[in-house]
Amino acid sequence: MITDAQKQAIKKSWKLVVPIAETAADLFYKRLFELRPEYRRLFGDDMTSQKRKLIRMLAFIVKSLDWSDAQWKDVVSPEEDLLLVILALGRRHSELYKIPDESYDVVGEALLWTLDYGLGDAFTSEVRDAWAHVYTLLASAMKMAGSTAIDTGDPIKAREAAQQRGQEALVMQASEAGVDDEQLGLSGEAL
Repeated sequence: MITDAQKQAIKKSWKLVVPIAETAADLFYKRLFELRPEYRRLFGDDMTSQKRKLIRMLAFIVKSLDWSDAQWKDVVSPEEDLLLVILALGRRHSELYKIPDESYDVVGEALLWTLDYGLGDAFTSEVRDAWAHVYTLLASAMKMAGSTAIDTGDPIKAREAAQQRGQEALVMQASEAGVDDEQLGLSGEAL
């Protein structure tokens, strides 16, 4: 869950990033390649397009934080649905680019370093914690999407596998939120 205070901290700090977006993208990739020089080979020589994608994705994430509770009931196109976009991105990173799960930690480190360096004193502990929290949630969703490749050769088995993985994800999320089956009155029941 993302609190209103975290949303506000991210939105306020993002307004400071926008004027230096090009520099922020340069800083991010410079830091990422300092931390993991071997990642440089994953990108083409011209990083212009990749840097644009990074800034656009961050802007999309920040914009998505603006949704009110009432808007969650609205029908939204797949291109505007943060969860669907993040899941697709996670799947691409896993299946097409073969990005291992452990790379998400270093990317998060590079992102936080970039924001710290770029924002200076405006990158308070509250702002850092908010960005770290949102990044962790999104990285978790991307990793989950990347690890859910399901063999679709047999539709019955594929459906069962998808249901099992979905159940496991729900149990994990509830556990991380400090909620167990007993608290929900589901002890001993299979879902």
